[in-house]
Amino acid sequence: TGGEAGIITTDDYCNARPLEKSYSLIKERIEPLLKDSIPVITGFIGESEAGIITTLGRGGSDFSASIIGAALKVDEIWLWKEVHGILTTDPRIVPEARTIPVISYIEAMELSYFGAKVLHPRTIEPAIKHGIPVRVKNTFDPSSPGTIIVKDLKQSKDIVKAVTVIRNVALINISGAGMVGTIGVAARVFTTLANAGVNIIMISQGSSEANISFVVDGGHLDKAVKGIKAEFKNGIIKDVTQDSNVCVVAVVGSGMANTPGVAGRVFGALGKASVNVIIISQGSSQHNISFVVSGNDANKAVQVLHKEFVLEGDK
Repeated sequence: TGGEAGIITTDDYCNARPLEKSYSLIKERIEPLLKDSIPVITGFIGESEAGIITTLGRGGSDFSASIIGAALKVDEIWLWKEVHGILTTDPRIVPEARTIPVISYIEAMELSYFGAKVLHPRTIEPAIKHGIPVRVKNTFDPSSPGTIIVKDLKQSKDIVKAVTVIRNVALINISGAGMVGTIGVAARVFTTLANAGVNIIMISQGSSEANISFVVDGGHLDKAVKGIKAEFKNGIIKDVTQDSNVCVVAVVGSGMANTPGVAGRVFGALGKASVNVIIISQGSSQHNISFVVSGNDANKAVQVLHKEFVLEGDK
């Protein structure tokens, strides 16, 4: 098992994290076996310092491969999937979606966070830490090169690498004149949500300070609204509204950082297609532009943007 191989973790049974000592233990236990054999190690499973079996949570098998590969300082870490690597979008939405041949660590992390299910965001953390390329390949077509994820990319001709969508989310908007100029409102909001175990996917706040909008996992909607209303029952916040018929769409690509007018192209294309954008968020890193649309418009938004940026890679 992964635990026997040296993956020693925290005590969080269903979402355990590897401890730093794992890397030296794996090297000590596995490296001698490589001289005359090929070790086969069960993914997803580790063990605590007390020797209790733990599991690594969603993406745990890939996470195991990344941990072990990093510990052994391999040339590449290969992850086997049922698709030809990382695609430009969900082929169920755009049948013409193609494989992205090469992508950077940061782009892969952004895509996994914003809904690309082929990778979990933490899967490549060990590879990033040790600077090891990760290759995503198709189990049913092993000769296909798939997608390779690398530390840095030379200037790419592709401004946008992919378009993703997150479903099963909900939008919450809080507003009130009492919020304007009141110090600590946002801190109270997000502390309340954190204490309630609510995962915040996206945040947008108007410069007037009179409202804050944020997106949460759909399963967390009720406890998020309940927590906010309880925290602000003194009247600073006047209205708390919610909408569960929404999706988050994101365009991802490091090329956006050095290219003027990308946001204009994104929202211009959506406007021409009569897709209404509800809220927008863009980080200062400029690796992604994410926004919320009605659930009824999600597929159209993805299709329009995929076409706008002519996302074509290898099949």
